[in-house]
Amino acid sequence: MVDVKRPILFSGENPGMTLFSPDTEETVAVASYWHCTDSPMGVGHALVLWLKNENAAIGHGGIFTDSLKLAEVLIRKLTQHFPEFENVPVQSLQYIHAHCGHTYDGTSYRATCQISAAQVELEWSDPLDRKQILWPGFPAGEEGYDLSTVIRPCKTGKVQINGKGIDGEVKVTQNAEGIYSSSAFLAFAETWIGPVEKQG
Repeated sequence: MVDVKRPILFSGENPGMTLFSPDTEETVAVASYWHCTDSPMGVGHALVLWLKNENAAIGHGGIFTDSLKLAEVLIRKLTQHFPEFENVPVQSLQYIHAHCGHTYDGTSYRATCQISAAQVELEWSDPLDRKQILWPGFPAGEEGYDLSTVIRPCKTGKVQINGKGIDGEVKVTQNAEGIYSSSAFLAFAETWIGPVEKQG
């Protein structure tokens, strides 16, 4: 039986990454990269990047995008409600026009955002698993969205500003059944539908 759902808010890719100070639980960087292949706001890219320690070129980060309207909607409706951004001051990050792009060869995903003062580059590598996630009524503030996506947790991830890496590491865990999870993950074939009624 065919199940048709509307409205579609976003379709594309949305890898995420949280880096921690080595051997600690201290978060030093949080990132969400959006590659939109279709949406009511058009297509484009947006990188939401927060850094705990101020960087000479980009301060504490920013929202780097080639489509301001798209970025504003994604940050307001979705990103700020992601669990990894719970303690991140997303609303204080500046929107910055950037030339964005990415490459993926099956083992390494690189996203770059170029602005006048800096090149920001993120890399996810060594995927450990491949699984589909279906999350009906994902809670996003006062609204809910139906989420479907293919997740690939990664062994390694890094953030570089003008070629210099942020001093942080990915946390990877494995449960009793041998299933991996990671603070750096790829997200393909991602679709957000709604708003819908929140679950729970």
